[in-house]
Parts: sequence; C-alpha cells; structure tokens
Amino acid sequence: MYEPTRHRVSAFLVDARGKACPAPIIELAKALRTHASVELWADDPAAWADLEAFGQATGHRIEWPADTQPILRAVIDRAERP
Repeated sequence: MYEPTRHRVSAFLVDARGKACPAPIIELAKALRTHASVELWADDPAAWADLEAFGQATGHRIEWPADTQPILRAVIDRAERP
C-alpha cells in the first residue's frame, strides 16, 4: 500500500484521479508554477507515459515510489530555472 512520502510533507497535492489525459499533466504543470514540489495522483493509464515524457521535456525530477498501480502517485520536484 502507498503511503505519502514522509519527507515530502510540504509537497502540494494534485489529485487528478478520474480525469483523462492530458488533464493530470496540465494540472501538474500549473501547480509547478507556484510550488517547488508537487505530489500527483492519477488513475488514467496514459498518465504514466505522459508524466515520464513531461519530466524528460522539462527537466523536472520525478520520484516514483514503489509500485502504486492502478493509481499513479509520484512526487515531482521543479527544475531550477536558469
């Protein structure tokens, strides 16, 4: 069973369960504008691949906890701005 990362108490939660992609990634991107660390919850199967592509494209660090399927739960740390 998944437990929120204890050292991430300050992570802002985006609960996108029940929303189809790309909505979870859009909500995540908006949250990262004002929060340095965001925890994303999503249950659309496409969210896994979308989040990986988002991380590669933006440079944000994604912390994938142990298997949390069918719910994606990950912590994303905003990349430093140049």
